[in-house]
Amino acid sequence: MARIRLQIEDPAMRITLAVMLKAAGHEVIAEAPQITIADNAAAAIKAAASGPALLLAAASGIGEAVEAMKHGVYGYIFVPLQPGEAVLMVEGAAGAVRQEQETPHGETNLKEVERRHILNVLRECRGNQVKAANLLGIGRNTLWRKLKQYRITEDEDG
Repeated sequence: MARIRLQIEDPAMRITLAVMLKAAGHEVIAEAPQITIADNAAAAIKAAASGPALLLAAASGIGEAVEAMKHGVYGYIFVPLQPGEAVLMVEGAAGAVRQEQETPHGETNLKEVERRHILNVLRECRGNQVKAANLLGIGRNTLWRKLKQYRITEDEDG
């Protein structure tokens, strides 16, 4: 399972997440994490430079979370915590870590990396192409052209 660092100010939230993640078999650590969970966008963006990072986000902070994702943050965990969501998001981020470790640098060309990224975002958005285009920072028509270029079908995207 994943090694996770929690950069969370609120002690109750930090303890709650730690218990949830440990119960799912993950290790909560302070140094050399695979994944970081932060409660502010700046910390999440900084952590994303060295590996997948997740941001805790209340409904009023979803816009900030999406903006952080444009700067490399893997995703966000909605607060108040929903049953299973934190573990699901951590496992998705851990899958990204495993995929990166399994694919040696230089073996995958840029087009394949882009194709995989588009597929991952589409899956995260449950096939909603408008949301996916917004998360990718491209226009809906550009996404449509890329789907056609990479021959991504609705069966693949979600």
